[in-house]
Amino acid sequence: MKKAFWGLIIILICIGVALLLIKPNKYDFKALSQNGEVSLKNYDGKYKVIYFGYLFCPDVCPTALSLIGDELNKLKRDDFELLFITLDPERDTPENLTLMAKNFYKDADGLKLNALKEVAKTYGVKFQKVRLENSAMGYSVAHSSSIYLIDKKGNFYKEISNLTNENIGENLLNLIKDRP
Repeated sequence: MKKAFWGLIIILICIGVALLLIKPNKYDFKALSQNGEVSLKNYDGKYKVIYFGYLFCPDVCPTALSLIGDELNKLKRDDFELLFITLDPERDTPENLTLMAKNFYKDADGLKLNALKEVAKTYGVKFQKVRLENSAMGYSVAHSSSIYLIDKKGNFYKEISNLTNENIGENLLNLIKDRP
């Protein structure tokens, strides 16, 4: 009886350890890029800088992408990827998102998420479609403006909400130092 009890305990511990080791990455996602379906794993071996925005954004997105691009370009490294994820999947295409992002940094990919609301919630991204009366655009997307740093293995490192050159640059250097 005691042997069966301890055997059961050992089996339960082994199952628990196995579940901990194979726990899925909550920050991973499936998305459509200009080259087909991707996930964070497609970018393993590179640091990921993720920004959620949209192409019709008149001010916040271009400013944020410019700041990110400035700091990535200063590093002169080939192990960073800028991922520009759309908050406007009705109008944005991965091809157009990539073209825009590459204006700021050479290694960029535009992505359209399969589960935008769920992924945005995981990352803490706030967004809402806002109808625009008497506008040819029809609507805008109000959204938070943070960047998310992911290490080379796909693990979340940090959210940066204070988007200044100094803050972005310092956090990129810390990412390299802390997660080589």
